[in-house]
Amino acid sequence: MAIQPMRRWVLKNVKAFPVAGSAAAGETARRDPVMDLARVICLVLVVVGHLFMLGASVTRGDGLVIEQTLMLQPWLAPVTWIAQVMPLFFAVGGFVGVQAWRRIDARGGSAAEFIRGRFQRLARPTVPLFAFLSAAILVMHLTGLDPRSIAAIATGVASPLWFLAAYTFSQAYLPGMASLHARAPVRTITGLFVGAVVLDLVRTISGVPELGLLNMIFVWLFIQQLGIWAADGWFARSRPSLLLLAAASYAVLAALTGLGLYSANMIDNLNPPTVALILLAVGQFSLLMFFYPLLGRLMRTGPMRALVSAIGARLMTIYLWHLPVLALIVGLLLLTPLPMPVPGSVAWWWTRPVVLAIAIAALIAISRLLGRFERPVRARPGDRQEVSDWRISVSTALMIIPPFTVMVFGLDLAIAVTGTVLLAIAVRLQQPHSSGRRAKVTQAAPVSE
Repeated sequence: MAIQPMRRWVLKNVKAFPVAGSAAAGETARRDPVMDLARVICLVLVVVGHLFMLGASVTRGDGLVIEQTLMLQPWLAPVTWIAQVMPLFFAVGGFVGVQAWRRIDARGGSAAEFIRGRFQRLARPTVPLFAFLSAAILVMHLTGLDPRSIAAIATGVASPLWFLAAYTFSQAYLPGMASLHARAPVRTITGLFVGAVVLDLVRTISGVPELGLLNMIFVWLFIQQLGIWAADGWFARSRPSLLLLAAASYAVLAALTGLGLYSANMIDNLNPPTVALILLAVGQFSLLMFFYPLLGRLMRTGPMRALVSAIGARLMTIYLWHLPVLALIVGLLLLTPLPMPVPGSVAWWWTRPVVLAIAIAALIAISRLLGRFERPVRARPGDRQEVSDWRISVSTALMIIPPFTVMVFGLDLAIAVTGTVLLAIAVRLQQPHSSGRRAKVTQAAPVSE
């Protein structure tokens, strides 16, 4: 089949933006600038959305009252069809991840090496966060705060951590899913879709919502698989076709939500994930690829490249710390004698830009302090780095357990402390260790993301 003009444009421009850092044996790793921009946009939308989500006030009768202000707004449901961007993030992660894996595989690397490289930016920044949360929960208990308020604050602040469990799992399976895609791409993605539909049906018929957690396997792997298809150029087709695909996805989603089979609020379809997220992901990713040429031109400007690079280098740090920072700012404001508007009131909405500005300043400071944890640990010069399969397997399991536990049971002091210990062990297991033999290269190359 002839390669279409847009596909040639995509493939040409994917190679046009070098990644900082060297690669093994002189290989030059490359990144897709549009995908980097997409991930930054996703992060911004998540941070702003959570700012509007968190509402807190102190009343005489009830004391500290915490609510999800954004969830109470009648206009929220249609907005989530665009603003709920986690499906798009997973699809982009599949695109970027499979490119990194194929580079490693081409030079004879292993799946364990790929997984370690990906998890360096996931596990290491999470350790200081869990340590901070442990200390914060302990301080709240020591100050005599109502245990119900502590539970609400801790669980609310830790709510985005579900992403770590789902994304870690998906990326761990990416080399295997890429192999299945190479052998039978249609059967692989169809099987994932059928599995997601079946699990949704079983959950609905049985009335056991916990069964929906198993769809973390099928839903997120399906969405990640979209990125693998895109890396092969499937989404680089005519722009009218992409618009039709996006429109069809949203039309089916509208029909299913209109029939009451799924909630029209895509946040409700997040945990446990449902087939509605698959349709949302196809629509969002099709729109991203439709605007690919425009976004590519935007990323050729110096200021935009610099901004995306600065945020992208600290992506996980910002994601992990944005809600703790927002909660701390709101808490400190409640302790001041300043009059605090009622969450959801007109005055409350008008104060959000001020709170956002303070939060951004705090996140900049934290990212400068803790952003170094996102940089991969390198092997010692002159030694060959070995990546043990058992170490990667155990560290992967330890990485998934804490955020998954938080997602299911919430966060308390015991879970926070246990999570800190497990994550620290996971990071330790991922540390490069040497065989004592001299390597042909002077330093192990980090896996580009």
